[in-house]
This record gives sequence, structure tokens and C-alpha cells, in this order.
Amino acid sequence: MTVASTLPASGSKQPPSRLWRVFWLQGVIPSNILWAIALWALSQGKTPLMLAMFAALLLYTGWIIPAVWRAAPTARTPNLGVAARGLTVAWGLNTVLVVFFLTLQLVAQ
Repeated sequence: MTVASTLPASGSKQPPSRLWRVFWLQGVIPSNILWAIALWALSQGKTPLMLAMFAALLLYTGWIIPAVWRAAPTARTPNLGVAARGLTVAWGLNTVLVVFFLTLQLVAQ
């Protein structure tokens, strides 16, 4: 099934897109807040808080990728749904790799 096949016919009135809420309000903004807290904890040497934020980021990443994936077909433009999926997967991979390498650096100290 393609993204375009789940959209209503061009003559019908489209419901408001749910993708923007999931992508921006549940995706981008909370993840940036979690990262800001994690990096603040890292800079202040608050290891337990930093590790807690890393765990929260990994759990959050595992939740947000499927949420954006499911919301992508609600985009008014199918290409926006595809872009949201790609950006979210890239952000998730980045999160996993950065958490892994920062934790590895912490263990090596």
C-alpha cells in the first residue's frame, strides 16, 4: 500500500493532518528537550541523570518511530509523509548511535 492510496479523493474535504502534531509536538520538541537535559547532565557530571535520560531517549525513540510511521498517511501531501518517516528514522539512528558512543566513553573513563 502506498501513502497516496490512503488519502481521500481529491474532490472530498480532507480531515486536518495528524502528522504535524505527531511529528512536531510529540516528536521534535520532546526529543530536543530530552537531549538538552541529557547534555546538561553530561556537562555537569551528573552521571545518574544522564544515564536516566539516555534510557528515556531510547524508549522514546522506540515509541516515536512507529507513531510517525502510522501518522504519515494523514499528511496532505504524500511526500511530506515520506519525508517525516525518513527524518524520524534518521533521528532515531542518530540517537541510538550517540547514546551508544557517549555511554562507551563514560565506561572507558
